[in-house]
Amino acid sequence: MRKVLKTIDAVNEWMGQQLKWVVLFLILVICAEVFMRYVLNRPTIQLPVLQTWAGTTLYVLGFGYVLLHKAHVRVDVLYGRFSDRMKAIVDIVLWFVFFLPSVGFVTYSGFNWMVHAWKTHERSMITYWYPPMAPIRTIVFVGMVLFLLQGLATLYRDFRRAAGSKSDD
Repeated sequence: MRKVLKTIDAVNEWMGQQLKWVVLFLILVICAEVFMRYVLNRPTIQLPVLQTWAGTTLYVLGFGYVLLHKAHVRVDVLYGRFSDRMKAIVDIVLWFVFFLPSVGFVTYSGFNWMVHAWKTHERSMITYWYPPMAPIRTIVFVGMVLFLLQGLATLYRDFRRAAGSKSDD
């Protein structure tokens, strides 16, 4: 099990580190669009779509990385006062109540939308550029799978903490 957990962690760590290039790309695209729109007075139809897709990529592929590093938003009014064991128990309950239903549903839906986009050669109707939707739908699905896997790894560790184990694997 240790090897599986380390693999999930390593994949999400690697993905999180690679996202710096998406940030750089996003900054360049935004700067290019601002230059085209306000300096040359020639706005594009492609760059806003690329901005949206780069932002989507950044967020969805970063979900697992954020969960790995416990950097997500948490309301610590009560949680911060709990023991490690109680925190693990609360995390387990909330995993089944919120994480699994929501992330599971979005992952399942993302898979269906991805398959649909590839089968039908779906195009975005936002602009008359009509870019293909399959690549961004695939990115969303991959990001959700990585998030779900990191969630499963976190759940396993929470069960171990709730049982009193001191090790993290």
